[in-house]
Amino acid sequence: MIVFTCLIIIISIIRPYLESVTVKRLASEGKKVRYYKEQFFFYVLILLFYIAVMVYHRVPISMLGLQGVYLDTIHRTAPYPAWIEYLLLLIFAGFIILSIMLQWMKDHGETVFVEQEMPTSIEATVPKTEREQKWWLAYSGISSFVESTVYFPSFYLYSHYILAIENTWVLAVLIGIGYFLSQLAFQRDRLSVQTLLVGIGLGALFIMTKSVVIMVLYYGFSFLIYDIYQQDRNLVKSTDDH
Repeated sequence: MIVFTCLIIIISIIRPYLESVTVKRLASEGKKVRYYKEQFFFYVLILLFYIAVMVYHRVPISMLGLQGVYLDTIHRTAPYPAWIEYLLLLIFAGFIILSIMLQWMKDHGETVFVEQEMPTSIEATVPKTEREQKWWLAYSGISSFVESTVYFPSFYLYSHYILAIENTWVLAVLIGIGYFLSQLAFQRDRLSVQTLLVGIGLGALFIMTKSVVIMVLYYGFSFLIYDIYQQDRNLVKSTDDH
């Protein structure tokens, strides 16, 4: 229980707090690259610690969400009313369709994001030079992988088996709170109720499907949207400079 609690504290408190302190100081290329490197290795350590905790507690691989998404699993477990489950799946499908549509618009020469849409704290981490871009890709890749395959199973297993929470509604809220806290560094400059709602929704989907596939897809398509946003912001900036 102690080592599992340490993992949760690192994920939801220590790492995001240290990241929030670092984000405030990003200015030069050197500091930004160092930030990418620090966060890259931090996520690697979290992944290794997670594996060690799962091995220590002898958690079966089947409980880590490393399987596909099947409607049969959702129907069999039925953690929520059917209309709630299908609504969540419909919203998620809509998110994927929207992401594909944005990419299609971008491929056809349209500027999707004209104004700054992201919080200032996220804007501060956007790479601008080739050197920054390389380390940003490494940092984004490992962070997306760890947050999708480690964070949600950890929050669920800890809440359900360590805290002995049985109510699936409460479990989804606790997972959402854990996700909300893990994004602390990027919530200091605007109200982030949407982050909590996204966390609760993803938590409910994990409880329904018992799989991290939904999370992997969410992070993958979020990365796609972020890349489109980054391209548009760079285009707008270069236009303004001229």
